[in-house]
Amino acid sequence: MLFRVFIVISTLSLFCAVSVAQTVTEAPEVKPAQQAGHPLATTRRAAINVLPFHRTLDAAKLSKWLEISSRCTMAEFELFLSPLTVEEQKLLKAIENKPAPIVNRLYLKNLRDVLKQKALVSLRVEDEIKKDDLSHTTPAVENLLYGAFDAVFASVGPPNGSPRYGDVVIHLKDTVREHGWATPFSGMHFVYAIQHKDARKMQDLLAAGKSLPDSPYNPLYLGFNDRLHFSHYVVTERYWNQMLAYQAILVYRNLDDSPASEKVRQRFTALLTEEDPQKFWNLFIPPRVKNGTAESEAENIPFGYLEGKFDDQISIDFFTSIQVPASKLAEVRSWPEAQPYLHLIQAKPADIP
Repeated sequence: MLFRVFIVISTLSLFCAVSVAQTVTEAPEVKPAQQAGHPLATTRRAAINVLPFHRTLDAAKLSKWLEISSRCTMAEFELFLSPLTVEEQKLLKAIENKPAPIVNRLYLKNLRDVLKQKALVSLRVEDEIKKDDLSHTTPAVENLLYGAFDAVFASVGPPNGSPRYGDVVIHLKDTVREHGWATPFSGMHFVYAIQHKDARKMQDLLAAGKSLPDSPYNPLYLGFNDRLHFSHYVVTERYWNQMLAYQAILVYRNLDDSPASEKVRQRFTALLTEEDPQKFWNLFIPPRVKNGTAESEAENIPFGYLEGKFDDQISIDFFTSIQVPASKLAEVRSWPEAQPYLHLIQAKPADIP
């Protein structure tokens, strides 16, 4: 390899213990949360004490747990990265006033449903609406891991999202972040690259209506330890830019003496003085070079990435633009469902895949 870089930024998180005064009064009944992240919070609760807590883990508690877990992770990053160099401190300062782009990608064939529903919706919501012919491709493996069927996804960082998820680019308002949390990669990537399991084979089993093995000794098992590990990657919205900066610092520190690494150092230096947010994020996560060489891939290594997860749906009110392939623009704008949103629908620039 031209240089060594940590693709995955992993820390061993310490559990945060919170002492809560106990009362003998009967707690009011609350509905359990059916939200992405619930399996992770359930696992972390079981990890701190084997005895049952006899309290429902509702949506409010889930939200608080996500925030607590995120604070713990960020505190550990701060500890293990310290002391920061002058350049690293400058990056943290430069990134704080440039909200990371939040982008959803989908295929054109699914855009009409989004316009009809006036929202991007989770698989669970879509199933309740349509019952069949679902457009979602959310892996069942990710649902077992953290409740992915209750989430809508968007990339955090790449200026135009991840092309592998579709040819339509939906840019979202920064305020949508108030409803989300993120991890530095997808659940499938975590299972495959971090846990070293055959995620595709596991997904094929679930897609065929079968269950994963019950034995923790089976290589296709997914359970407590997987969820516990994944829970330490949770980052809530207030820390997204800071986490992306920490990822960049680790990339920067692990460069070698190759020519490609020197190009990456130059990009890092350019970030420190770039005032234009669009140019900043294009430097942070350069566009993929089609049919690029190994050297060009190394030169354009992303400094960071987050996968955002949002509960149930994202209203079209949060859309700032819907970019479709130029060859399909007239067709899309002719749809009855598109008429209220013509001000959002535009041709995707030719240089965006």
